[in-house]
Amino acid sequence: MIIGICGGIGSGKSVVSRVLRLRGEAVYDCDLEAKRIMDSSRDVLEALNERYGDIVCPAAGPICRPELAKRVFSCDNERLWLNSLVHRLVREDVKKWHETMTKEGHSRCFVESAILATSGLARMCSEIWIVDAYEEVRIARIKLRDSIDEDAIRKRILSQREEELLLKSSDTPISIIDNSGVIPLLTQIDNYLLNNR
Repeated sequence: MIIGICGGIGSGKSVVSRVLRLRGEAVYDCDLEAKRIMDSSRDVLEALNERYGDIVCPAAGPICRPELAKRVFSCDNERLWLNSLVHRLVREDVKKWHETMTKEGHSRCFVESAILATSGLARMCSEIWIVDAYEEVRIARIKLRDSIDEDAIRKRILSQREEELLLKSSDTPISIIDNSGVIPLLTQIDNYLLNNR
């Protein structure tokens, strides 16, 4: 069984993942693993070199992430091209990882991603946990962590709403984890774990 963990910026999905790891659960961090895959995949390095040249990525790497970000985040077509390249490789990696974890005795595995729906990973999940928090709480967390301007934070939160709507419109069962600080987070996680034995 694969359970997806998602949530917008500042919601605290990474905190939930850390708690799960401390509970002995297998957790796949898509952000971290996507970076590893990009840095080590010959297909990705060659595709980046062919598309953008040595300034972004020499044929043997490494990727110059600031230069890549300039091209990808300023143009939807470039972002979609990169996503189509990387998401497929991440899905394949998740499948292999899940098989390994199952062989090691994990009856459930967690996949953390901010873009479960658009990456195609949601289709691999038996259930999805959406980590949520009040918007003002999220804004305060992000300001403290990243020193980003409040207007920019609000735009990021707004841009991620479509992802949550896509998940909620799917047939996959959804559980909401409230990480606003009102209901104890550990209690919620432990209750969901008990229900998913």
